[in-house]
Amino acid sequence: MRFEDLEAFLEVCRQGNLHRAAQVLDVTQSALSKTLARLEQQAGLPLFERTPRGLLPTHAGRSMQAHASRISLAARDLRTEMTEQRLARAGNVRLGAIPYLVPSLLSPLLAQFFVSRPLAVFSIETHLSAKLMDMLLDGERDLIFAARPTRMPDGIASLPLPRLTMRIVTRTAHPRLGAFRSLSDLTEERWAVPAASLYLRQWLEQRFTDAGLAVPRVAVESTASPSTFGELLRRSDLLGIMPSSSLRQAEGQGLAALDGPNMTWQHDLAVLWRADGYLSPICQDFRDAAVAWSQESSL
Repeated sequence: MRFEDLEAFLEVCRQGNLHRAAQVLDVTQSALSKTLARLEQQAGLPLFERTPRGLLPTHAGRSMQAHASRISLAARDLRTEMTEQRLARAGNVRLGAIPYLVPSLLSPLLAQFFVSRPLAVFSIETHLSAKLMDMLLDGERDLIFAARPTRMPDGIASLPLPRLTMRIVTRTAHPRLGAFRSLSDLTEERWAVPAASLYLRQWLEQRFTDAGLAVPRVAVESTASPSTFGELLRRSDLLGIMPSSSLRQAEGQGLAALDGPNMTWQHDLAVLWRADGYLSPICQDFRDAAVAWSQESSL
């Protein structure tokens, strides 16, 4: 059964008169009669009976009316939702972000975004960059906010965000803190670092390799954010890495950044999406708002 036929059938039920229904539908009475005949043929039962009060649905007609009404309401809801999404006022946005960017970018941006998009619905997954990229490639996220990989996968587009400054850190009471002046002074130390598969770990090791040094000696590795090691670093002599801004927050209390050549470096951050995938209007608006907001604010 065609949706248009069911809509015409409902109008006849409302009007109880073929002539009036045809006027409302802006079709000829003959065309409307053919529509009803087609429906009755498909149903295999009469749908209307003629009475002095006009056309009244039969028992089968009342059953069809109930089902057709639900279909019509569902279609109306679908049209409304599609219209809202075209206007970028509503819709679901699936985001992925490195933990660092949730309080520094996403939370304040969402508060601002909801002023003009009160019907939007967001779901946010927090992981480190390598995991987020896998989720984006698999279609599990619409946008991710992460470190821009050195080699961009095929089919991925991006826009830049402010750079992330990383520091080598240890506890302020570390007994050898004053002796840590260069990377070569750190080769005998043990570290709490991101897992080997993660970008941050690869970039850290590359700094030692470029200096002709052995990579850091790992005591603890994890796929969690480096900032989660704050308590461990405060209570041990391990070294770690942390975003510069985190040192000014609770997780950085009691920790000191080491000053020396190659002990501070920056990573390019970006908002990324699938270039060949569908990006809804509200996702596009949020992506553009994130870039504009980050350019005006300091991460």
